[in-house]
Amino acid sequence: MKHLLQKLPKFLRKKRNIWIIIILVIIIAGAFFLFSRGGGNGTIQTDVVKKQNLEETVLATGQVVSGTDLDLGFQSGGVVRSVLVKEGDKVFAGQTLASLNQSIALANLASAEGSLAQVQASYDKLLEGSTLENIRVYEDAVASAQHDLESAYNTAKNYVSDAYTKIYSAYATVTSIQNSYFSVSDQQGIKVQENWNDISEQMQTVKSYLDVAQINPSEQNIDTALLQTRSALENIYNDLGIIRNQCDNGVYFSRVSSTDKASLDTQKGYINTTLTSITTSQQNITSYKIALQTAQHQLDLQKAPPTQADVDLAKAKIISAQAQVDSARASLRNLIIIAPSAGTITEVDIKVGEQASATAKAIVLQDVNNLYAEANVSEANIATLLVGQTVDYTFDALGPDRHFEGTVLTVNPASTVISGVVDYKIKGSLENILEIKPGMTANMTILVSEKENALAVPSTAVINKTNKKYVRVIDDLKKLTYHEVEVQIGLQADGGLVEILSGLNEGETIITYMK
Repeated sequence: MKHLLQKLPKFLRKKRNIWIIIILVIIIAGAFFLFSRGGGNGTIQTDVVKKQNLEETVLATGQVVSGTDLDLGFQSGGVVRSVLVKEGDKVFAGQTLASLNQSIALANLASAEGSLAQVQASYDKLLEGSTLENIRVYEDAVASAQHDLESAYNTAKNYVSDAYTKIYSAYATVTSIQNSYFSVSDQQGIKVQENWNDISEQMQTVKSYLDVAQINPSEQNIDTALLQTRSALENIYNDLGIIRNQCDNGVYFSRVSSTDKASLDTQKGYINTTLTSITTSQQNITSYKIALQTAQHQLDLQKAPPTQADVDLAKAKIISAQAQVDSARASLRNLIIIAPSAGTITEVDIKVGEQASATAKAIVLQDVNNLYAEANVSEANIATLLVGQTVDYTFDALGPDRHFEGTVLTVNPASTVISGVVDYKIKGSLENILEIKPGMTANMTILVSEKENALAVPSTAVINKTNKKYVRVIDDLKKLTYHEVEVQIGLQADGGLVEILSGLNEGETIITYMK
């Protein structure tokens, strides 16, 4: 020890200086221990509480699937006679794609139709005339049509009466305005007088035809009253328009009160509405007359003996209804593959001359212009997915830089267990892009939630204690002291960010990591 002290500098060999050094070492070690306990740890990471746009997404990998993906085959076995399509062909609904040998089926159909034709004569007696029950049905239809027509005429008579009331009201309004403001000494007064006279004449015309219809409410009298009333209303509407224009002409613009002008406008509205009712009533009567005529004609046909054309039609219906014929035709259809919908042929597994098996896949039909993406999502994420959410796509075949947009179409409520993991199948819409083909791998980024300008911190800043969540807020950045603040969190977004609902303020410095 003595030897070591001799090697120290001269000033350190003094006993007092040695004690000073020891005291300094103790102070430094104590400060280090104190800061490590109080939050002043030298190994920490900090961040600032700030507002950000947050997004929460779910990632899924799936495949492009055709909206129409059909494995087509023959319903019966036999030798392939023709294959009319090849891979890549576009076909329309109802198009014949392939067929088997049909000679036996055609012979059976012809035999069935011939046998049924032989018994057609036995059904002629059933067509000799309608039953009493059928005739009563058509009689009821005639009675109903007659009732509808009578009701329409009663309504029409009421409309004519109401029209007279509206015309009288318009006449009274014009009379009051004429007496209050106009004279026949100027051009405006002359026009008002002329149109007032026309309204009076039209009112008298409507009154005369109304009286006739009320005394003798025949269809002819009501039709005439409707026709004359409609003509009168059209003339009166024009008269009111001319009188209303005179109220804004020359000195009458300020002389006629706004109240009286409004009254004229109101009367015009009443007349126009009544004119619409009269016109509608005429149209209804015409429709009911046609309906009555049709019902009567059908009743006459039921009562008349059947014509030869009626007999032939009934025979044709009997033929089409026979099970033997239907069965033969069904057997013939089973030997043909017909496209059930439009699409593209993507696979052909049959050749002319080979033996085809019943229900075996022969042709694959897909609609390559109607595609969607299908993927499995784990149960941990399925609760956040909803129909209509936005999907961002990339495809392995097209590269990661090309993005396409779609929406979630369906979320299957039934689960599927894959390798012991519970998944749920979802479908997403796809744009009609020529480069996207069935079977491609689709990488789906589904936006399940987003918030703009939300207060957020890194998720590593949030610590859990006693079922509560806290964030450590820096008190002194130089001394690295802090205190813990209880927070309420919201959206747990992408990028390791967490929305802060309460407890923190924008701009505060927080600890995100402490060793």
